[in-house]
Amino acid sequence: MKVRLLVSEEKYTEIYKQLSAAGIEIDDSADLILSENNVCVKYLIGRQGDDIFRLDVREITHIESFAHDIIAYSGGAEYKLTERLRRLEEILDPKEFIRVSNSAIVAVHHIKSIRPAISQKYLLTLTDGSKVDVTRTYYYIFKEFLGI
Repeated sequence: MKVRLLVSEEKYTEIYKQLSAAGIEIDDSADLILSENNVCVKYLIGRQGDDIFRLDVREITHIESFAHDIIAYSGGAEYKLTERLRRLEEILDPKEFIRVSNSAIVAVHHIKSIRPAISQKYLLTLTDGSKVDVTRTYYYIFKEFLGI
């Protein structure tokens, strides 16, 4: 059996040893995930075709959902993730990432400019040149988060 661990660095080694001793293999590409509440991950597992990458969350500019596909943008490349946006909201640092629509999460430190739009919306330009909308549903949450 393969399991993926989403736990704090302090507990990772201890849990890894216990699971390995029980014959459970730890693998970042496993479908079964063992996670800890209120933990912020430093890496996400992304795929490009058959290749699997460990993505540093500090390098991710934003994450978008397209139907059933979740795409992370990092270093000018696109990586498919297995987690859903709701789960990503839980495991990404809430001081560094904010949900701006039903289909997008952005890294706050990658916001280059904010342009107000009609009907309580914002248009964000990110450091990689991408543009992401802050929708009306998230307008006040975003505004309060940034203090604008």
